[in-house]
Amino acid sequence: MKGAPQGLLLCPVLLLCSLLTLGNARAASGQAPEQKEVMIRLAGLKRTHHEGRVEVFYNGQWGTVCDDDFTLNAATVICQELGYEGALTWAHSAKYGQGKGPIWLDNVKCKGDEGSIAACESNGWGVNDCKHSEDVGVVCSEKRLPGLEHKETFAELKGQNKVDKVRIRPAMASARRRNPVTEGVVEVKYQGRWKQVCDGDWTFNNSRVVCGMLGFPGELPVNLRIYR
Repeated sequence: MKGAPQGLLLCPVLLLCSLLTLGNARAASGQAPEQKEVMIRLAGLKRTHHEGRVEVFYNGQWGTVCDDDFTLNAATVICQELGYEGALTWAHSAKYGQGKGPIWLDNVKCKGDEGSIAACESNGWGVNDCKHSEDVGVVCSEKRLPGLEHKETFAELKGQNKVDKVRIRPAMASARRRNPVTEGVVEVKYQGRWKQVCDGDWTFNNSRVVCGMLGFPGELPVNLRIYR
């Protein structure tokens, strides 16, 4: 593989996850929407793939959401934004650990039918009186929206082996400069060590599962020609 990093297997899984762009959502104040890329992911400790601390990518940086005035309606909007049918509950007081970076949203008020969290009423981007000890989390239903279903979990893809974590390691210089990293080699942490995954019997559905675990709404075909 020309230009690939040293030690790269001949059969690694190359993955490209899609980003959810919500920059056209109209602010609750009625002002014209800000043309910035907005994405959502779930992160944090002691969680499954469909729950975690809510993190928002805005203005080139990941941040969190404060739990003030948060409701199940807001959790539903976030879960549907991530491709799940809805929300089961939400968690206050940084149940999934305290995040880092800015607290992007505070006093979020959603009706429940918004297409994105960016369309809900709030104090405005970065306007808050919160600490990361108030980072909000959500628990989404495991059932995916039509067209986004997957029947397997990543643990099942690995048989009976328990996978601790999964990540995308960028294989090209251009991918390393992106934040967040959306393209590269799939690696899993197993028994304390990061290992690559071979592409034998790998399917597009498997890619969808991994992208979902990483907080991305879907997967895209990889241009394999650039890796040759």
